[in-house]
Parts: sequence; C-alpha cells; structure tokens
Amino acid sequence: MVKARRKGRPALRRGRRGNPSGGRSRTTLRGREAVTVLAPATETAALRAWAEVDLRAIAHNIQEIRAGLAPSARLMAVVKADAYGHGVVPVCQAALKAGASAVGVATLGEGVALRLGGIRAPILVLGGLTVGEVADAAAHQLSISITSQEMAQLILDRPQRLPTGVHLKVDTGMTRLGMFPREVPALLDRLVTKGVSVAGCYTQLASADHADHAMTSEQLARFHPVLALVRARFPRVVVHVANSAGALASPDTHFDMARVGLAMYGLYPSPAMRSLADLRPAMRLYSRVVRTARVGPGTTVSYGAAYRTQTSTTIATIACGYADGYPRLAGETGEVIIRGIRHKVAGRVCMDHLMADVGDHPVAVGDVVQLFGDAPSADEVAAYAHTISYEVLCGVGLRVPRIYVR
Repeated sequence: MVKARRKGRPALRRGRRGNPSGGRSRTTLRGREAVTVLAPATETAALRAWAEVDLRAIAHNIQEIRAGLAPSARLMAVVKADAYGHGVVPVCQAALKAGASAVGVATLGEGVALRLGGIRAPILVLGGLTVGEVADAAAHQLSISITSQEMAQLILDRPQRLPTGVHLKVDTGMTRLGMFPREVPALLDRLVTKGVSVAGCYTQLASADHADHAMTSEQLARFHPVLALVRARFPRVVVHVANSAGALASPDTHFDMARVGLAMYGLYPSPAMRSLADLRPAMRLYSRVVRTARVGPGTTVSYGAAYRTQTSTTIATIACGYADGYPRLAGETGEVIIRGIRHKVAGRVCMDHLMADVGDHPVAVGDVVQLFGDAPSADEVAAYAHTISYEVLCGVGLRVPRIYVR
C-alpha cells in the first residue's frame, strides 16, 4: 500500500483488475472511442470522485521518449506541481525504475518532500531560492539553479554550502529566469574564484512545440557560445535543453539530458507530434451520478440559468466540480461519458457538482462518469475550457483521491 502524501489526498493501491461500477473490467466502444476502466470496485465504491493514475503508462512513456534520444542522452523526470497532479512520490518511483536518471522540481519544498519520501536520485530545483533555502537545499543534497543575478550572489556568498554544485540557467528567449548570455563571462570568473562548481548548464525552449522551429534555432544560436565558455571552465558540465517537445521533435536539443514533463504523463505538446511517439495518458478522472431528474422543456439548469432545456429530458447531477479540478469554463461546451455515451455538460460547473443533459438515455444514481482520460481526453477538456492540458492535470484537487494502477 502506498502511503498518503498529505492530508486530503489518500493514496490507494490497485488490486486485481476490475470496474468502478461493479463486475469485471470492460471496454465500452463508441465510434472510435475506447473507455477502459482499470480500478477495482472495491477501491472506488465509496468515492464521489477519484483520479486513476496508471504507473505502467508513466513507465511506457519514459521508455518511448528515451528510445528517441541519443543513446548517451539521459532523461530528467520533471515532477513539479505534485507530478502534474499525478502524485509525486509514486510517479518518481515509477519514472526512476523505468530509466529516468534525475528528477526536476520547481521549489525547495518539492525537493525536500521527495527526499522525505525516500527518493535518493539526483534532484534539481529549477526555480530560484531565498537566502534561507540555499542552506536547506544543501542539507537535503538538492542541486540548485542560478536563475538570476540575485540568486548568483546568494550562492557566491555561501560557496561552502553547495556540495552538489550548481546548474547555470541561461535566458535565451523566455525572459523568465536565467542569466542573459552577456552576464555569463563575468559570473563564471566569480564562480571559479569562489570555488563553486558548475555541474549543469541549461536553457528553456520557448516554442519547441511549434511546427516552425525558427525560435528554437535562435535560442540554440544564443546558447552555444555560452556553453562553449562554460565547458572551457567546467568540461564535465551536464547540458540539458530539450523539454518534452524538444525531446520528441528536435534532436539538436538533446545534448546530455532531456527534461521531460508533459510527455511523461502521456500527453503531446502539440497535435502534430502524435506520430512521433506512442504516448499513453496516465490519468483518468472519474465521478458518480448522485441525482437524476426528469424535467420538461424550458427548465433552467445551474447558476445564472444560462442553460435551458429544449425538450423533455433527464438531467444527471455529477459529484465533481471546479473544486475537484473540472474547469468551470468547460461547462460551456464540455462533454462527459456515462455508460459509454457522451453527454453534454448542462449549464455552469459548480464548486462541487456539474450537471449533464443525458436525454432519454438510461442513467442511474451511482453510475460512473468519466470526465477525462481515454475520452474525453485532457486535451479536449482543455479546449472546452480555453486553456491547456497542463492546467487541467495540475488542477485536479486535493480532495480527489489518487488510485495507483501498477
């Protein structure tokens, strides 16, 4: 049994294959859609909503991505934001077992949580730190990044506290974090003088998911001269530039290691990349029908009375709302799946519930509802809500238990 990481997010383990609505696992087909339920009813019967996380998919995706990298290139599993909402310790364990050699997080707290969870692999904190956090990072054997002039000064003031060295981030076009190329020569002189070792050098690609790679080429053109300076001082520096899009579509960004986030969770940075790897979504979000109401034409549904039925129909209330991670804006055009059939979300998504217009189809209280997964996909839900799949995954709430399929 995997232990819960924090209050409000119990971690359950899958037993034998089963179906949340009872009986054996089945695949329901509708046209070209296949909805496969994996978690057993014994683990979901008492739940109003839950997220199923397939750790086998995480392992498969890592192996798929690594197959497209140069043989010498390693893979860093990016697990910030609780592994994009999937649950950081179980995902890390699966990723490292599948061949990832390092882990990337955004904050000190995320890195410490991994150490407390038993993760011993190299961990890089990709974001900036405060004065007090530098010492804490060193105490937990976390590698840190130079992300600004101010961050560089913090490190230069405490060079003895950095047993793992630092990773130098170069801002080549994101204008978010990193040292500008013109600032690097003087910084390298100061680091050498203080005895600070540069263990890694990297940049963040801004448009690697675009079909036009012009911006990526511009960034690489800015990065290469800086890298030459760094390698001259630190020949064994580990270079990592590729994100998920770069790993899939731009071999010239692979260098020594690729930092992979979204693709590890089974989603593509852009639809055009679907042919480049066989990725499998790792998360499915489920809920249950908690009420059905037969209503006549002209019945208003949800806040603002923005939805009005056109004919006699059945409205199913589903125990999942925006506090659970289903985006409020998805209520305008969203669809959910009940008994293998897509049904339109009716009216605005509420904090704890959403409603679906199921017409004359047989739907009953207790029926399992798939909100995203095989279908609709997280990409579809993102389109409903005018956002991106990253936000959909990260938005799955704390009160939604994760059930891990192994």
